Amino acid sequence: MIMFELKRTEEKIALDRSGIDAISDKIVKKLEKYGIGKKDIIRIRLTLEEQLLKISEYYKEKTTVTLRMGKRFATPYVYISYEGEKFDPTSQEDETEILFSNLGMTPQWSYHHNLNTLYLKAPYQTPRSEVYLIAAVIAAIIIGLLRSIIPAQVITAVSDYALTPVSDAFMNVLGAFVRFMIFFSVISGICSIESLSDFSKIGKHVTGRMIIRTFVGTGLSLLIALPFHHFVQGEIKETTSQTGRIIELIFSIFPKDLITPFIEGNTLQIIFLAVMIGSVMLILGEKIIMVKKLINDLSVLFSDIISIVCKLLPLYIFTSLLLLMWKNGGELFIQLWKPIVLCLMICCFYLTVKIIYVCIRFRISPIHFLSAIKGTVLLGLVTASSSATLNDVLKTNEKKLGISQKLNRIGVPFANLLIRSVVGVSFVLIIYYMAEYYSVPVNIGWFITAWVMCSVLSIAAPPVSGGMLVVTGMLMMQLGIPVDGLAVAGLLGIVTDFICTASITGLMHCELLIDSDNLDMLDKSKLASLRKKR
Repeated sequence: MIMFELKRTEEKIALDRSGIDAISDKIVKKLEKYGIGKKDIIRIRLTLEEQLLKISEYYKEKTTVTLRMGKRFATPYVYISYEGEKFDPTSQEDETEILFSNLGMTPQWSYHHNLNTLYLKAPYQTPRSEVYLIAAVIAAIIIGLLRSIIPAQVITAVSDYALTPVSDAFMNVLGAFVRFMIFFSVISGICSIESLSDFSKIGKHVTGRMIIRTFVGTGLSLLIALPFHHFVQGEIKETTSQTGRIIELIFSIFPKDLITPFIEGNTLQIIFLAVMIGSVMLILGEKIIMVKKLINDLSVLFSDIISIVCKLLPLYIFTSLLLLMWKNGGELFIQLWKPIVLCLMICCFYLTVKIIYVCIRFRISPIHFLSAIKGTVLLGLVTASSSATLNDVLKTNEKKLGISQKLNRIGVPFANLLIRSVVGVSFVLIIYYMAEYYSVPVNIGWFITAWVMCSVLSIAAPPVSGGMLVVTGMLMMQLGIPVDGLAVAGLLGIVTDFICTASITGLMHCELLIDSDNLDMLDKSKLASLRKKR
């Protein structure tokens, strides 16, 4: 294969402390020259510095590395090689490296003929997936509005032989893999807890409290949004009381075998199995280290498969929305403002309550506190990406709020995964809107199922493009909502994701500030500056 390289640079540098600093500076300058984003440059630098420190410590600062940087097919890369005995600095990941590994920032290591090599590609600069999704939505709406001037036989033919088969094929392929992805990702997530060195002190405290917050916040959103919707009450059999239905619902979580939940797509039973297996694997610890590695590999495998499938998400959105527009006109879109406005109001309410609590507890000025965190919150609002806010959140926590680095480096990944009450809000409002539109019959059992499903799936949602749409589809099927409206639900998910990301970022600062104080890991001298008048 022919590899095209542009302006390749290469030099040898002694790997001592000053050498590591020099290498970092050279990498930063070169990547800036290539136009890589500032946040990606910071992640690459942090990742490579960790690896270089390990190499330096292993060889006791008595080795020299060759640094090579350039471009291949317009993609910048960093290549570091060093002679000597076989040593893989990526074999034992710490918390920071685990976090960057999830962001695709882990170098590849290889060894050949007494030469160790590290290779890292800079992220390819492509438009965000939301750009394509929004373009698909706009195209579907424009073509859908032309329904009156398109011959009926053409609409029927295109719908029956093109749009419907494409839409069905996408959902069938997605459904074939998503159940396994949820199963293995939950087990892998539980097992990964053990790899965090200070979990016994930090992880359990942070994790337990944030999971409780998610269930409570999702439950409150169910109640807050209820008066704004009108539902069709479900028929209740005379032989079964409401209490009996609730008990039946609770015990339906327990599967009768290991296969049926995957065949029937019962998400609650799949998650129950995953939690049980993951918990037992945690207890067994190092005895099943190879099994844990296999589970993690399977989790990555199915996540990658879903990620590949979801690259066709804009096509699915286009076909599904166009089918809806040709079938129902614009009726389904008329009230879309309601769930969006409600999401904004509820998320702002949650964030405001938490900020007031923090300011009262620490006796700091709300204005000064908002000034300290507004940069990260606004970044989350305009990007809808927790990855984009990562570096700013870490910096703000340590430099402005006085949260210890140890808690920050462990707590931020946990908080990012577990502060999901506002994601639960988004799910609740989406299923409320769809259930109201399709006149889905509801009862107390339906609401309890919605509460549990929205809470659990807001935590277990896969971190891939289209992941929110995947779990939204699972929610709709579990709650009896026609999947015909999944495209509209996906559109709502895209819009509310911007609101949710900003809220999660603000809540993350508040929750970790509280945790740092509870664990006596707070530098109150930095926090004191928020009490002073500026």
